[in-house]
Amino acid sequence: MRLRNLLRSERGTTMPELLVGMATGMIVMLGMTTLVIVTVHTTARVSARVDATQRSRLTLTRVIDQLHSACIAPKIPPIRKESTSTSLRLIHAGGSQVSPVPTLTVFSLTGTTLTQSDYAWKSGAAPFWVFNTTPSATTDVMKHVTPISATQPVFTYYGSSSGAISGTPFVTPLSELDASRTIQVRIALKTAPFKGPTADESTPSRIQGSATLRLTAPSFNKEAPSLPCQ
Repeated sequence: MRLRNLLRSERGTTMPELLVGMATGMIVMLGMTTLVIVTVHTTARVSARVDATQRSRLTLTRVIDQLHSACIAPKIPPIRKESTSTSLRLIHAGGSQVSPVPTLTVFSLTGTTLTQSDYAWKSGAAPFWVFNTTPSATTDVMKHVTPISATQPVFTYYGSSSGAISGTPFVTPLSELDASRTIQVRIALKTAPFKGPTADESTPSRIQGSATLRLTAPSFNKEAPSLPCQ
């Protein structure tokens, strides 16, 4: 009898119950949508940062390798005058290992693109090498590059002080005297990803490195000059 009455009943969901159910469903959907958006954003940010870091490391290795091959003649300074905080000018060994040929290489940051220009040796012997005025090759090394901060430029140059690396960099552009005394070059890069949330400050990669232009360890004599490629 009771079952028959229930079947005959036309009572359904009331409006308040329907509204409560819809509100609950919307809250659940909103929570799930927020979770998906946060997950996608985090994944994109991590992927973008990994991409920027990989490109930065490859670029840093490229510059440091060039600096490590810069001492092609003892006591011949490889860093050239007029190097600046955004333009590194150096002479390094090109050609084969058996017959190395001096090559003038310029790493230059123009806008947000870091380029490498190589100038072939023309004539002359160390240290009076003469290079072509037109680069034999120019390559875009990396894009979306900027200094890490206003106080930390892309390239900084250091000499020696009391038998150790000086804590104060040389003023740029380098004079001929400061270029001849540069025994360490430090590189600092801030690289934005090609894609992803570039406006997020945690996304760009910040990487630093240095190369010491010495063939032997600095002298323990604090009064002795410490020059490049000794």
